[in-house]
Amino acid sequence: MTNGQAAIPFGGTDKHYRVSNKLDFSLNNAANADVIQALSIKTNTKVRGVYVRIVTPEGGSATATVGDDSTTNGWDTSVNLNAAAGTITQTVSTDSYGADGKIYTAADTIDLSLGAALDGAVVYVYAECLDLN
Repeated sequence: MTNGQAAIPFGGTDKHYRVSNKLDFSLNNAANADVIQALSIKTNTKVRGVYVRIVTPEGGSATATVGDDSTTNGWDTSVNLNAAAGTITQTVSTDSYGADGKIYTAADTIDLSLGAALDGAVVYVYAECLDLN
């Protein structure tokens, strides 16, 4: 029993979680059209949304899409990697996976497909996940 609007899943407290990864392109440069496997997603996981937070802008025109092996821009069709520090992009309803998220029945990765060479950007990539095991 809970009080108010909060609830703890019957199977335990670890069913809803977030995965994240810091990508520092000043340490590991990347070329235009590179695909960066940013996050590992476990089998039987529903990803509800993906977010990219700019820590350090690239310093020049730089974009990326966020997706997976099935759809390269499924999570976000356009991320400005030169946006102001602190900018957060997110999956929206018009993105392929935006309306309902996606259930991964096999292990996969959340990928950034780069639209420019990067040598200065620092970003965090996050995914909001539900463990369906």
